[in-house]
Amino acid sequence: MATRRSNREGSITKLPSGSWRVIIMDGYTKDGKRNMVSFTAPTRTAAVQKMRKYQYERENGLIVAHSKDNQFSTWADSWYEDHKTQVQPSTYSGYLYTLNLLKDAFGDSFIDQIRPIDINQYLDQLYYDGSSHSKISKCRAMLRQIFSFAAGNDAISKNPVFFAKSIRNTDFTSSKDAFTEEEVEILMSDLPNNKMGHSIRTLLGSGMRVQELLALKPEEIAEDGSSIRICRAVKMVAGKAVEGPPKSRAGYRTIPIPTAFRTSVLFLKNHASGKYVWCNNDSLHCIGSFRKWYCRAMEDIPNVRYLPPHCCRHTYVSLLEARGVPMEQIARLAGHSKIATTNGYLHIRENTLQDAVEVLNGTASSQPLPL
Repeated sequence: MATRRSNREGSITKLPSGSWRVIIMDGYTKDGKRNMVSFTAPTRTAAVQKMRKYQYERENGLIVAHSKDNQFSTWADSWYEDHKTQVQPSTYSGYLYTLNLLKDAFGDSFIDQIRPIDINQYLDQLYYDGSSHSKISKCRAMLRQIFSFAAGNDAISKNPVFFAKSIRNTDFTSSKDAFTEEEVEILMSDLPNNKMGHSIRTLLGSGMRVQELLALKPEEIAEDGSSIRICRAVKMVAGKAVEGPPKSRAGYRTIPIPTAFRTSVLFLKNHASGKYVWCNNDSLHCIGSFRKWYCRAMEDIPNVRYLPPHCCRHTYVSLLEARGVPMEQIARLAGHSKIATTNGYLHIRENTLQDAVEVLNGTASSQPLPL
């Protein structure tokens, strides 16, 4: 038979995320239930130190007992609910992954006891676990918003994230790349003559986002395949594909299609079996399902690296830049609001750089410089 826990009795466990959590009992609530207090930290030692600090301050009257209303998880959930009207449904749904990561790390900790050093330790642990720069940045950004929300409601006096460091290590590398011109030629000739094969060719020749392709309607493709009008994009909300606007205002655009790619574009237009070019009984196609079919198609193409679908977009931008198209025009074709975003899509090859400096050959004297 289980016995009633004595005051300050508790446990310590390692969470699936790798963090440690100490739980102790600190008296009883007004309704007679046990008041359980928890402390979470990246290491076992840090979690125990946080618990001992709390016990010392409680015993010396420096703090009063906390309630669950002041736990990080409570404020995180309140922020999430309050933020619902600020972003698109697909973005809001996507926040859950990062939110659960943070609640796993800080969930039961009291929000006024989380210090900059605790946040630094958490970000360091993400880095040493091999997390991407994007993942770490998203965690830090959401922490900043949650603590600002708590500060704005007088739960804390200052936001500890403002005093925490940013991870700016040069070891981070982008997983995105672009197909070479030789690979594009192979793809154009060797991809199958079906919807997926022509979809990949269309992505290469238009720079469309996959989400835009999946929401494309046959009537938005010109009769001669010379252009595609982008009016919407697929958004994933709670695992379901729904119709939404393009990623930004600049995403609304008409893309001219090169002659070499018009056959593929017209194939998609003429073989559409429903409301959309890609659809299941007039319903939108799931992004994850498209990626699986894409992967299968690419596996059968020899002498071409496997790159994810979004890299077709990187290829489009890189090939345009290599042919001297101004960045302002490339940004407009790609639907980027800022040229800086387009710059991040460039993948310049070494031979391109070598060709670039060859222009100096005619400007230098052929005579050697005197010693």
